[in-house]
Amino acid sequence: MAQGIMDERKRRILKVITDDYIASAEPVGSRTIARKYDLGLSPATIRNEMADLEEEGYLEQPHTSAGRIPSHRGYRYYVNELMERRRLQPEEIERIVKGMSARKRAIDHLIHQAARVLAQFTHYPSLILAPDKQHAVIKHVRLVRLGERSVLLLFVTNTGQVESKVIDCYPDLNDFDLDNLSGLLNMRLCNRPVVEIKTTMEKELGPELRCPPELFRRTLEALLEAVRNDTIEQVITDGTAQILDQPEFAERERFRPLLDLFEEEQALYRLLTENAGPGKVRVTIGEENKEEAVRNCSVVTATYEAGPRAVGIIGVLGPTRMDYAKVLATVEFMASHLSRLLGELTGN
Repeated sequence: MAQGIMDERKRRILKVITDDYIASAEPVGSRTIARKYDLGLSPATIRNEMADLEEEGYLEQPHTSAGRIPSHRGYRYYVNELMERRRLQPEEIERIVKGMSARKRAIDHLIHQAARVLAQFTHYPSLILAPDKQHAVIKHVRLVRLGERSVLLLFVTNTGQVESKVIDCYPDLNDFDLDNLSGLLNMRLCNRPVVEIKTTMEKELGPELRCPPELFRRTLEALLEAVRNDTIEQVITDGTAQILDQPEFAERERFRPLLDLFEEEQALYRLLTENAGPGKVRVTIGEENKEEAVRNCSVVTATYEAGPRAVGIIGVLGPTRMDYAKVLATVEFMASHLSRLLGELTGN
């Protein structure tokens, strides 16, 4: 159904119905609106306008109630046109900042912190797509002698990933060979994606080698082994049980599909990547979701960065009756704060 121009009276009524239903989870009737909100309209006039809004697809009437609730179309109009955007208050920001820390130089620790804080703050399940390690960009490579026959390979990426691998070598290895290969690796691999390691080393480094071929071969094998197990992007979740606090999911048959969804990482990956995009926070409401299990839910997502590059997605899943203003402000701030902390970890 095409979205036409809504007159001001209908806009006000749709807004108060949506605000009231988000707060109470109870269908809203005309007498409630007339009593609680100073619209200067009689219950009869409000009732007529509600009937029109229902006919136009913005409201719907539960079978057991005389009141109305927003439809998915109504929520979309509310988010796009009627919702009052808010900023987090200083005390809210302080709570989030205190809950997250970059003291431990470990990206996984920071992502788990963010998921926990986001779920606690919004009271909805949180989902975070961890940085894509295969497409992370190499920032530094170093070879360090450990002993007569062993070398430590270290490399750091722009996502904060630090990998190390011990390489067994021949006893007459000298520091000149290590320094030479370290310099060449940094020159040719830095600012290249991890997935290009093999191609770059074989095609570009081979002709420039001034170190023993055996050291080069074992270094290449160690680099490839260090990233071989990082092909699956990980979705971190927290607060899954909090969806049970929402009256919409009190019935087991409505909650079960969501519970199954949270056990399927590939489904969660699709949910985040299909609903996210560059730029501002995005909201996907009800039937706009491709995943059947979340057709009665809304998903709010934003990308986060390490330096100038988006490396992951942060999101919240809740009922279509979610507190959109609070969730949007929280996800937006969390994405920005997480980007800043990642920048501190990685030196971007």
